[in-house]
Amino acid sequence: MIFANAPLIESEKERNLYTKFFAGYFFNEFTPGYSKRIVLFNRYIQEAAGREDLRLEAPNVSFDTHAYLMHERLRSKLSDVLITDPTRQVFLFIETKYLTNWTYAADVAKGLERLEKVFDAQKKPHLADAKHHYFVLTSRRKEEAAGRPVQSYTPVNSPLFAYTPPVIPAAPETPPGVQGEAPTAVKQPFTSLLYWEDLALMCDRSEVRQYMEARLKMCISSSRNPHKAKYFLPSASSV
Repeated sequence: MIFANAPLIESEKERNLYTKFFAGYFFNEFTPGYSKRIVLFNRYIQEAAGREDLRLEAPNVSFDTHAYLMHERLRSKLSDVLITDPTRQVFLFIETKYLTNWTYAADVAKGLERLEKVFDAQKKPHLADAKHHYFVLTSRRKEEAAGRPVQSYTPVNSPLFAYTPPVIPAAPETPPGVQGEAPTAVKQPFTSLLYWEDLALMCDRSEVRQYMEARLKMCISSSRNPHKAKYFLPSASSV
């Protein structure tokens, strides 16, 4: 009943969604199709990150991981979902978004700054060979509604989706001898996005896909007042 598709009173918090999805099914080795999901997930994160060295063989999943576990002077949260493979020294930090929107300043820049301190090769030589990456997990339909280009591609056996970063024009050069304003730093686009819709496609169980589809529909229609959505209200017959 973890993924019951009848109307339920259920928390709209991101934590509720990612713990049920990842712990209840996706990274649960006791559910059918686990090995296949790991293969698809490896291909997915490698495509999203543009890195072939991010490969999981025996993943371990932790939720709401705080920085003090990896750095003695940091107290803030490192990521909502931390996926590690200790043998291969792979660390995947995932900031999840569901009904709320993500911003570069709050959800990316601060996270990357913390990871720079955690994986400082001079202060942490035992992590010098560690492979780590930072992702934001969001909804593809929210990205499309925000006007961000989403490009589809088809790897072997599974249709997935990848984010196409916008092209940022180069700043015009100041002619010699002309004193202009100080140049503004151009923020590079963040391309390491993962999508809930893509992860749902990797699930064999129709109940899980239907559950995720029902939840993700509310990313647009009920993002401002999720408690008015029928999915959070019990039917009259169940009261």
